Amino acid sequence: MEIRLLDKHNRAAVGRFLDRLESDRGRPALGESKFVDFDGPFRGRGLVAHEASSIVGYAHVLWHAAGGVWEMEVAAADELPDAALATLVATARSQADGELLWWTFGAGPEQAFAARHYPAYRSLHKLSGPLPPPEPATIPPGIRIAPFQVGVDEPAWLEVNNAAFAGHAENGQWTMAEITERQSRAWFSADGFRLAWLDDNLAGFCWTKVHDGGVGEIHVVGVHPAFQGRGIGRAIVVEALWYLAGIGCNVGMLYVDTTNTSALALYQSLGLGLERVDICFEVPNA
Repeated sequence: MEIRLLDKHNRAAVGRFLDRLESDRGRPALGESKFVDFDGPFRGRGLVAHEASSIVGYAHVLWHAAGGVWEMEVAAADELPDAALATLVATARSQADGELLWWTFGAGPEQAFAARHYPAYRSLHKLSGPLPPPEPATIPPGIRIAPFQVGVDEPAWLEVNNAAFAGHAENGQWTMAEITERQSRAWFSADGFRLAWLDDNLAGFCWTKVHDGGVGEIHVVGVHPAFQGRGIGRAIVVEALWYLAGIGCNVGMLYVDTTNTSALALYQSLGLGLERVDICFEVPNA
């Protein structure tokens, strides 16, 4: 097996490899932040594993300033032997000059291999369930729900997002560059970006995302720390699920950290059950 750096000459072929894995497994081969980096102005480090003329694996390593860590994701062909996967992971590890966390998504060769070799660091539950939700949206007094206004609401949203996700590797320390990039994506919908206002103050938000097959995702939920404890989070999630049902989604889904017991209880009370477990592993220096 030969490992090469991702460059302009092999990027299209890697993209086709990732598309094939997504089609075979029914889920994206890379998570949101890694795919955005792969598909956009590349800031990470990509490693491409070749057997003869075929791509059999890809590792994407990206620095997350907000969390102060490197994060890696690996997309490996099902038939890739453990020894070859170990070589790809070790080569990717050499690209990170600090703490490295490896995200794996559901049952697959990557998660099975990582579980045998590295300690688990964090895990997410993917929850899903039928829409509409089992309860109506009850909005707290004084709160007004409105769709995002492109070109107007970005500064207020960045302030709330970065306060709500202070220290979070993927969602913290966003700038106009990140929100502008997401607005350029085909899935972006200003109507599906639900904002909770108290007078002229943005208190929280629920960003939704529509997938094929009538699946609506609660993509990101955030409440400014100054407004937490007022029932805004539950209200805006339920309102967003009803919004998704209203535009034709019949399944709702989201991801939640397994240590966030209050959020797990909230989502389970809304009829969302466990579909998949994503596990992050800590990959130490050799």
